[in-house]
Amino acid sequence: MARPLPVVILLYDGVNAVDVAGPAEAFAAVRQAGGSRCYTLQTWSLGGEAVRTESGLRLLADAPAPEQPRGDLLIVPGGSGVREPGALPQLSNWLRVHQEGFRRIAAVCTGAYVLAEAGLADGRTLATHWAHAADLQRRYPRVRVDADALFVSDGRFHSSGGVTAGIDLALDLIEADFGPRAAMQAARELVVYLRRSGNQAQFSAPLRLQSAAPGRLEEVCLWAASNLDADLSVEALAARAGLSSRQFGRRFREAFSTPPARYIKLLRLDSARTLLGQGAPVALAAEASGFASADAFRRAFESHFDIAPSEYQRRFKFQRRQP
Repeated sequence: MARPLPVVILLYDGVNAVDVAGPAEAFAAVRQAGGSRCYTLQTWSLGGEAVRTESGLRLLADAPAPEQPRGDLLIVPGGSGVREPGALPQLSNWLRVHQEGFRRIAAVCTGAYVLAEAGLADGRTLATHWAHAADLQRRYPRVRVDADALFVSDGRFHSSGGVTAGIDLALDLIEADFGPRAAMQAARELVVYLRRSGNQAQFSAPLRLQSAAPGRLEEVCLWAASNLDADLSVEALAARAGLSSRQFGRRFREAFSTPPARYIKLLRLDSARTLLGQGAPVALAAEASGFASADAFRRAFESHFDIAPSEYQRRFKFQRRQP
């Protein structure tokens, strides 16, 4: 019987409780034949053993970090604590000195700041919570920040987007260690979908639209989201906004950091993904979302989500309970 892989989670004041508990529960759910665990879990802290999470919960670490730390996987969870004066340098200095003691290192959410500050992510790609991606990129220009990915693996370093995306990352690591059956076991135990691919967006295009659309663009973008089968060419959208095509394109890129055509494509893909989850046939999802044909939709969907529409529906279709 294989020896359990040791997983260590680093705790600190201001850590996000879900960043800690989500991955911990995923790893704890995986068991070998006979019931023995596939992972052993320990929590360490750099100061006192008791820490207070950013929501106010108190967590008690198993032990202070040892002088010669060792483990298969080190998890650095995120939380507001990494942005406190003195906390980030302390965490990153410890990680820089002791990172060779771990085969793999994973950052959840804003735990990515610790990897970046330690210099371990220079020339590498990190995911983080979408709301902090721009700041992370500004502060660490040598790091490639992926603002959309749920999780990213780059060599021995792994990172995830916000909060619950840490569970997606944990399931991906479990699958790499023990295969898809073990990951399925953990997903069922947690009652979560198995498994969202790493390049699946952290949040939907309409949510990005509602949180970012400025001024004159807001009405146009909201109208487009509700009329995906209409003419949504740049010319048509510009006319609705009362702007020239050139003015509209420039203002749109300034607001959303993407051309209008790509944004409309994302809106249509997001709509189609929702319809597939509700059980709509692929052809109907394509037509209702404004795609020219089912074939064009299939190609666009698989290119963006790295999964065929039919397979996505098989995995994620909402199943209603029978009364």
